[in-house]
Amino acid sequence: MSARSRDERSWQTTFARTPHRLTSQRRSIMRELAAARKYLTAQELYARLARSQPRIGLATVYRTLETLRGLGLVSAVGRPGGEGAYLYCGVGHHHHAVCTRCGKVDDVPCRAISAFERMLASGLRFRLTEHELNFYGVCARCS
Repeated sequence: MSARSRDERSWQTTFARTPHRLTSQRRSIMRELAAARKYLTAQELYARLARSQPRIGLATVYRTLETLRGLGLVSAVGRPGGEGAYLYCGVGHHHHAVCTRCGKVDDVPCRAISAFERMLASGLRFRLTEHELNFYGVCARCS
C-alpha cells in the first residue's frame, strides 16, 4: 500500500469520528500540503492549488486549515509578521526537523519523551498532556 493511500485511509478514519465531512476540496488541500513537505501559509497553499483547482477559494483554504489543525492532521507555526504556516502531519506522533534554508521538513520519531514525562511527573508533579517539538538546522541537500 502506498503512503498516499495509507494517508487517505487515515484521513477517512479521522473524519469519520467527527461531524466534519471529507470533501473533495479538503482532500485536495491535504494532498497538496502533504506533497509540499514544508510549512506553507494559507496564501502559499492557495497559490499552489489555484493552478489545478481554480474553484477553491482562499476562505475555504483558511477554514480547512483550521479544521485540519483541530483534528491533529496539520501543525501550525507562527511566521514573522504573525501569519500562520501549516504542515501536514501523518499518522502517529512525531517531531520535525526543519531546514532553515529550503524549508524542507522531515519527520523525527522520538522515543525519549517518555523519560521527560517521568521527570516532569516526579520532579515537578506536572502531568504532560501534549507537546510539540521542532528542530531547526540545515538539511543535507543545503549543507
